[in-house]
Amino acid sequence: MIYTPVPQRLAFSSEHEKIWVFLVAISETEKDVKERFDEGLTLAEEGHLFSSHVKAWAQLWEGSRIEVQGSLDLQQAIIGCLYYLLSSLPPLGSNEDFYGISPGGLSNGQHNEDYWGHVFWDQDTWIYPNILLFYPEMARHILKYRIQTLEGALQNAKQQGYKGAKFPWESALTGYEVCPEKIYGDQEIHINGDVLMIFKQYYHMTKDLDFFALSGGWEVVSSIADYWCSRVVWSAEENYHIKGVMPPDEYHSDVNNSVYTNALAQIRMGDEVKQADVVLLGYPVMLPMSEERRKNDLQIYEMVTDPNGPAMTWSMFAIGYMELKESKMAQQQLKKCFSNISDPFKIWTENADGSGTVNFLTGMGGFLQAVLFGFTGFRITEKCLKFNPIFTDDVAVLYITGVCYLNNKLNFTFAKDLTTVELTSILDSQNYALVIAFDHLTPCIPLVIGKLLHMVHFLRVRSVN
Repeated sequence: MIYTPVPQRLAFSSEHEKIWVFLVAISETEKDVKERFDEGLTLAEEGHLFSSHVKAWAQLWEGSRIEVQGSLDLQQAIIGCLYYLLSSLPPLGSNEDFYGISPGGLSNGQHNEDYWGHVFWDQDTWIYPNILLFYPEMARHILKYRIQTLEGALQNAKQQGYKGAKFPWESALTGYEVCPEKIYGDQEIHINGDVLMIFKQYYHMTKDLDFFALSGGWEVVSSIADYWCSRVVWSAEENYHIKGVMPPDEYHSDVNNSVYTNALAQIRMGDEVKQADVVLLGYPVMLPMSEERRKNDLQIYEMVTDPNGPAMTWSMFAIGYMELKESKMAQQQLKKCFSNISDPFKIWTENADGSGTVNFLTGMGGFLQAVLFGFTGFRITEKCLKFNPIFTDDVAVLYITGVCYLNNKLNFTFAKDLTTVELTSILDSQNYALVIAFDHLTPCIPLVIGKLLHMVHFLRVRSVN
């Protein structure tokens, strides 16, 4: 890292305008970081540094935008979240090595601060889906990080006496477990399911078989499957059990059949929980359940969830109530997230009282999912991209620009009584022809570039291939 030293004092006259430029360059090698720093200095000296920054971001915003009519606070929070998440990933077209996203981005390096910059499930479950929806190319960097750390994951499983790969609860460069507290590294094995889920989502959004066959994707998937096969225990009741785990609710350990880890059994209720992992079953796990059960889970776990728990918690409650079309309850849950946002730059703290990691990218990821998968009802499935929008009182219209599905770019406009879908471009020859699918009795409508389709809600975009 090379940076411009910042003086303790800056003096200027009120009669004249003066600009100070402070640069930071970060890279893997001394040679590369010097080149980047010199490039920045040259742009600054020529007066082009700021304009190049504006141009680069304008290109990104052109390709992916979320715009809201009705709530300025919501719109500003959305822009802030997208800005910070996209800033944490390599730019489009980059072939640089990528070492994952930590909950607070780049760590400040202090002892026990910002989780030492380690990578958790935060990257996969909370941040990744938002990136995948717009930029599969960027999302691949996250998948490649898990591929390049597979060898360490294989060794983790071997050390525990199991087959396959056990991805670390806290990951760094190698994939070996680097969690400083052994119980978390040993028991939060739901990380394997979190990793597998993002590979599955990527395939459903892209049908990119080459990535699995040639780039290491299949090795990750099969190694996780091998781990689960060796980790389960067969009981006299002729059932498989996964025993001795810690669910996302980190207030409990040594749990047998964690509902999030294996989606088979209920965890014990009655105590305060750190975050309601049962609520995650409806989304993002998408476990089929009745509306009554979904509502019961939301109501019960809202009462016992720590109000000072991590920022992403209430986003999942909001999505749950949106699934049930209970807009007022969803709005109440989403408003809780704003307690974690600080003006003027929309900086997130991990906890509502200002404690924990800053700037908390995980909270931003959960918040964006409440917009992208809550308001819109987007669901990534094997056969289609579903949408079933709902609005809270403070949202009139929602514009989603640049969704990338099967190499097609789509724009969606969601109003309270009408949805508009537009196919804007086809990215390459490997695209799939798309249609809007209704129920089994209604003919599908082909999507054609430049032709707007207006329709009522609860529909699907799917391929005809």
